Amino acid sequence: MLRAGFRDPDEFRRMTYIAALMRCFPGRNRQNTGDLPPPPAGIANCAHWLESELKLVRPRALILIGQMAISRFLGPAPLEERVGKSFGARPVMIPLPHPSGQNRWLNAPANRERLASALALIGEQRAKFAR
Repeated sequence: MLRAGFRDPDEFRRMTYIAALMRCFPGRNRQNTGDLPPPPAGIANCAHWLESELKLVRPRALILIGQMAISRFLGPAPLEERVGKSFGARPVMIPLPHPSGQNRWLNAPANRERLASALALIGEQRAKFAR
């Protein structure tokens, strides 16, 4: 998040609240190269917890990381149509690709430009809320 304008990791942690679609660990994949994606039933089962967290925190901005989070809040669409843009007003929603090392989406130069645009949008939100 330094590329988005946060001074350091401490500022990022101070200014953000990290939530998840599902808090339970889904386990490792068969190849042991990463975690399994949360199953739809698990996400649905935990949805009320996420909704409660959002009601309590009342965020001014949401950074949606990965296709699952993006689809949860914005509906399904390709990352190319979402990353680099903001959606909504309160909260503003800014999609990012998942940072997994298995994700090859950033291999395309156009997608790296989309990521840079998304980080700039996060930087704009950070500037609004920084004390």
